[in-house]
Amino acid sequence: MTGHPHQHHATRAAQALTTARQRLDQAVTREAAERRAEARITAAASAIQAWRPIPGPTGKGGHGDPASRAAVGTLEPDVRDGRLARLAASTTATLTWLADNLDRRSPEASFGMDPLARIQALTTRLRPSTARELARWLDEADHHIRQTLHLDPPGQPIPGIRCPRCARRQLTAHTHGPRPTWTITCTSDCVCIGPACPCTMTTTTAGVPHIWGDGHPLTSHLTRSAA
Repeated sequence: MTGHPHQHHATRAAQALTTARQRLDQAVTREAAERRAEARITAAASAIQAWRPIPGPTGKGGHGDPASRAAVGTLEPDVRDGRLARLAASTTATLTWLADNLDRRSPEASFGMDPLARIQALTTRLRPSTARELARWLDEADHHIRQTLHLDPPGQPIPGIRCPRCARRQLTAHTHGPRPTWTITCTSDCVCIGPACPCTMTTTTAGVPHIWGDGHPLTSHLTRSAA
């Protein structure tokens, strides 16, 4: 994957968010099952209440209303979306809006595609300024999901290899997508200073966090290690 560092960051962020959304979908399924079980317990308690004897002269020691008992016995509890389901829905809604605004193809061409998959297919064709803003939003959404689910940050640390810019051993590999999209970032908060930067990025860009994509010796080494 060749291109501008902002495009690399947009691709990296999309891959990270893809993984986070998968974990969120699993959590939503568990949440729905738990909420349904709780609702059934509540419904069962209501059924027991309907069967309780009615004290006093009116009840004559009999049991509750048969019609109420029948209604409760056949009721499938109404389960509303929980916190995680609402987070998943709002994230998908925003991704759909972003995909619709970034993807200029006809609606039929992208029908049925996940909005994040549509976005990820576009990242290398976006203008650098657009890719920069997209990466920021994707990173924020990813961080929110990971913080909510108590997940580790995306990427895998690379031990023993120094950053070409700051010389610290704080590089992270991002390898969740196809190999041509793999990237490496430095997590020591060092940023490119422009053409004079010793970072060896293909396109030096002042202010961008360092990222190295396909074809750079760092990622080539990563690919060889994974072979």
